[in-house]
Amino acid sequence: MKSEEKWPTSGQAPKTLTWHGDGLADWVSGYTWYPDGPVDGGPQYPFSGSYDGATVSPSGRYQVIYHEYGLDGLLLDRGEPLRELTRDDDDPDAFFYPVTFGRLADGREVLIHCPERRDRLEIELPETGERLTSRPLEEGVYETDIYHSRLAVSPGGRWLLSAGWVWHPAGVAQVYDLTQALAEPAVLDAYSSLSPPDELNETVSACWLDDDRLAAFSISWNSDDWPQLADGSLGVWSMKAAAWESQASYGEHLGTIARFGEHLLSFYDYPKLIDPSTGAVVASWPHLPSGKRMLPYGLTYEPETVAVHPDGTRFAVAAEDFITVVEWS
Repeated sequence: MKSEEKWPTSGQAPKTLTWHGDGLADWVSGYTWYPDGPVDGGPQYPFSGSYDGATVSPSGRYQVIYHEYGLDGLLLDRGEPLRELTRDDDDPDAFFYPVTFGRLADGREVLIHCPERRDRLEIELPETGERLTSRPLEEGVYETDIYHSRLAVSPGGRWLLSAGWVWHPAGVAQVYDLTQALAEPAVLDAYSSLSPPDELNETVSACWLDDDRLAAFSISWNSDDWPQLADGSLGVWSMKAAAWESQASYGEHLGTIARFGEHLLSFYDYPKLIDPSTGAVVASWPHLPSGKRMLPYGLTYEPETVAVHPDGTRFAVAAEDFITVVEWS
């Protein structure tokens, strides 16, 4: 099925956008939009107008709203404040707030973020704040120079992806085994040998395709026309094989990417459906501007009000007057 619908915002344009069942929610304003009815709900709490990002736990119970280029976040339980979050004050205006949720193999939902240092990942239980990765912190000692960002847990809960950057700067993708991290938290403080190699390139976009495969887009460090793209490579990395399953050239930035069925969805400039193994554009929606996010560092981008449904058949792009929902299955 292929369809496109416009849902009126009714004067309440969203600041953030996530799926909430078959509806779309902005956890900052408290409003929810549905295909067959008016805007539902409204602000229950005076959440700060500076919050412009949101992420939701797999069950939908927990949410985090945050300022993408700020220090503060707020953990919610079914939309109600649970506790405040924060992150390292080392250049927060240079990269996206690092936070995500995941579901472990034993069924527990976890919150993953960097509350003390930008290179130090922590895994905790949302409800209680119990740290599952407690370990000594030696002030002033940095095992890596990573700025963790754009965190994502694989669908089966095995792997954690960080698509951040290192100083000088250059984008990197790091992958950690969550089972190992819970048993040996110190592995989160080192460069991971599980990560796809970047050689002389920098990885600027990455996402999970399934519990084994990772899509990664890299550009050359030697590009003379930064931040314009000189040459790009879209690769599919297999965790099981520890090898590239495919690599293909792709001639423009991908920006924010997400798994969409068997395809890859890029939100650079406007949504594009891409075959991850060949780089071929299967479909595109140039009438739906979705921002021009390119790199994980250095540039400050406008908030991106887009959302991909977990079932991989629908995505939404918000504007001032309408939220456009595209179904493709």
